[in-house]
Order: sequence, then structure tokens, then C-alpha cells
Amino acid sequence: MITLHMPWTHISDDDLERYYLGMIATESELAPLEEHILACQLCVSRAEEAQCYVDTIRVAALMLPEYR
Repeated sequence: MITLHMPWTHISDDDLERYYLGMIATESELAPLEEHILACQLCVSRAEEAQCYVDTIRVAALMLPEYR
């Protein structure tokens, strides 16, 4: 059996944050990102960390006096 090794580029931290902020709007950018997350355990872990970071920042922003 021949195993082909394709170049693998992990998702950048910036793109993971943009994903959880809802800033990736085009299907041409969104589809490969979501496919990669499904296939790459490292990026799954990083995606979970990015989601936690984004959620933490959102909660902190809501606690600022100007948002009360």
C-alpha cells in the first residue's frame, strides 16, 4: 500500500478567532476551514481554545462600565 503525504497547513490562530467571531462569510473560505477542523485533532484542540478565548473576551467586554 502506498501512502501519499500531502502538504498539511494548519489553521492560523487569526483564522480560528475570525471563525468564532463569525467573520468568515464566504463558503470558499469557510468550507476548507471546517473540513480541516474535522480532520485535524491538533486544530480541533486549538479551535476549542480559540472559542474559549473569544467567549472570555465577550464576557469581559460585557462587564465594562460602558456596556452596562
